[in-house]
Amino acid sequence: MQATTLKILLSGAAILAPPHAVMAQDTAAPEAPAAQAETYPGEILVTAQRREERVQDIPVAITAFGGQQVEKLGIMSLENLAPRVPSFYFGSFGAARPQLYIRGIGTRSFDPGSESSVGVFIDDVYAGRASGSFGSLRDIERIEVLRGPQGTLYGRNTIAGAINVITKGPTDHFTGEAEAGISNRDGYSLFGAVGGPIAGDKLMFRVAGWKAERDGYQTNLTNGNKFQGIDNWGGRARLKFAPTDVFTVDLTAELSRDGDKAAFAGFNRGSGPARSLAGVTTPPNPFAVFLGRPGRTPIAYSGGNDGYWSFDPYLDRKTESYIGRVEYDAGFATITSISALKKLRIADGRDLEGSSLDVINQLSNERSKQFTQEIRITSDPNGGASFDGALDWIIGAFYYRDRSARRDEFRLGNDSVVALLSGGPQVSTAISDYEIDSYALFGQATIHLGEKFEVTLGGRYTRDEKRAVQQGLNTRPGVPLVAAPFSVDNSATYESFDPRVVATYKFSPDASIYASFSTGFKSGGFQYVPFSAAQANVLFQPEDITTYEVGFKSEWLDRRLRFNVAAFHYDYKDLQVSRIVDLGGGAAASLISNAAASKIYGADVELMLRPSDNFDVSVTYGYLDAKYDSYFTNAASVPPTAATNFSDRPLVRAPKHSINVGGEWRIPTGDDSGLTLRADYALLAKFYHEPGEADAIYGGAVSLSKEPSYGLLDLRAAYEIGDFRVTAYVTNVTKKDYRRTVLALGSTLSDFPGEPRTYGLKVGYRF
Repeated sequence: MQATTLKILLSGAAILAPPHAVMAQDTAAPEAPAAQAETYPGEILVTAQRREERVQDIPVAITAFGGQQVEKLGIMSLENLAPRVPSFYFGSFGAARPQLYIRGIGTRSFDPGSESSVGVFIDDVYAGRASGSFGSLRDIERIEVLRGPQGTLYGRNTIAGAINVITKGPTDHFTGEAEAGISNRDGYSLFGAVGGPIAGDKLMFRVAGWKAERDGYQTNLTNGNKFQGIDNWGGRARLKFAPTDVFTVDLTAELSRDGDKAAFAGFNRGSGPARSLAGVTTPPNPFAVFLGRPGRTPIAYSGGNDGYWSFDPYLDRKTESYIGRVEYDAGFATITSISALKKLRIADGRDLEGSSLDVINQLSNERSKQFTQEIRITSDPNGGASFDGALDWIIGAFYYRDRSARRDEFRLGNDSVVALLSGGPQVSTAISDYEIDSYALFGQATIHLGEKFEVTLGGRYTRDEKRAVQQGLNTRPGVPLVAAPFSVDNSATYESFDPRVVATYKFSPDASIYASFSTGFKSGGFQYVPFSAAQANVLFQPEDITTYEVGFKSEWLDRRLRFNVAAFHYDYKDLQVSRIVDLGGGAAASLISNAAASKIYGADVELMLRPSDNFDVSVTYGYLDAKYDSYFTNAASVPPTAATNFSDRPLVRAPKHSINVGGEWRIPTGDDSGLTLRADYALLAKFYHEPGEADAIYGGAVSLSKEPSYGLLDLRAAYEIGDFRVTAYVTNVTKKDYRRTVLALGSTLSDFPGEPRTYGLKVGYRF
């Protein structure tokens, strides 16, 4: 396998904007000449390297979607986006608990003590808290997904990649749009935006607002309540002040809110399968309940999305964002300052073991306040500091400050083993206060050695200073989960220098090859909800990655055919892996540990073909060979036993194959009208939600963590006449049964199903 992959590495290259994305006309892109309008409908210009460039000209594996394509594809969240990007997996425990994995690297942790492996940026502002990264993706100019470490320009915690979302900004002419929609499960959505000049091109504005609701597809048969739907509203206002041609101030304020309908409930599958999933074996006890009291049997889960819970999940999430962007064109370079304040408040609760028994409910409250400041100086290609275009460079500094507080209550009911031991229900509480200060200096330069060859050199120094004060409280000493009250105060400092070297050769304006070397860094941190001082005092160390990538990007047949390929090899060390362990006797531990090492080999392929002016076909494919090289869960076991050795097992959420095939047919019906038909099919090979390759040797519910291969089919039809459009859509047409994620809790598996078939109709107007 490695020899085959090395052959791919020697012949391959980098994947850039996928066919379906490339066909979008980005509003920031210049219009194509009239003579080329049919074969070259417009480029998506991106700022992935902090300057405006064509996607195909960037020696980075990047997928870009223009605003119209976001609309055409129905991309409303990361769940809609991920299948269209090679080797990108999205899972979640609900709206406030996303799980992002790119090329096999990611995390399912979402608390302030640990951080995402995929950096999320909204209008160039880093969103440090994964729980507040995304609400609804509305009024979007474009979305850029960069695969591979992006430490030089994007910085901390982009070891897997980065997602850069650019919202629509003010314009010097009046423009607007409105849309209303309905869907099954009593869903509806409203959206409106308007913008234009206040004082010519000196002062401009844009405001947007949205509201969406849909009943959940999970039903609590105990009371008939529904969960895992949509319950979101929000708005964004932008103001741009440009007193001169060389000086601009751009201000943004955004508010988003999510409510109970978006809460997420999981089904208890015990230690035996409760739904028909091919390839899942049947351990002996299908009625096992995490921390359950002996002799108490839950109502069996009978499949589908209906089940019995003793506690209704709830969610209340509020995010606020305020951004001030100042730019000054100094002639030789552009000086950019971006200041941002983000606030996040989340209150949510769930039936943790997902059964009809009153065993354990988790109620969480989290508040955070984040401030970031970035200053960049970017060279002007025509300025004196670029030496007649021979050198493009950027230098900058970055500061990040986060103050977060989190409180988790674990309410152990009458059906728990804890209540049996203590004579009644108990409450264990974990309280954590976090402080993070991060500093960085970065720079990158591209040297143009003639018309065809260029070399890029970059680097970033990062210093993270972290502190956590963590406490454990209980209602009765000596009883788990928190057997004894504790309070610990830990601090740590992590530093890293991450270089980047890229060599690019352009065979022609439409074909190039590149080879890159880079390193990445993900900061260390603190345990999630520790139940003892010993747990709280175990800090996990940073992750480090060294990457090698070769890429080939090309366009052929008058740009009717695009073919891009990237092959990569990762040397990945000290992986942070999260597991929940049932220690027996009512004790449990949530542990984040560093797996020793991993090697990842892979390739991404993107193909776009436009056989006629009105028909497009796109194919994206991701291949991954990702395994733990050396991972022992109990270092004290010498020699390690088979039950503690995960070495040579696949990484979690890293399917070996992922494929997306899309087709779009545009049928003109008049001079100012037309029908567009689109189909997309996304297929994932089997993968695993927990370490261990679903091998029963590891005990408990690990054997149920395999996710069999599944494919999702989406269909859309849109009719446009003038400025009006009507869109009909169906997602998961075949009603495929799959899981967004699972959580192994000792011998219990909590099963979080994916969205079933959804269909709807939207009517829109723009001017």
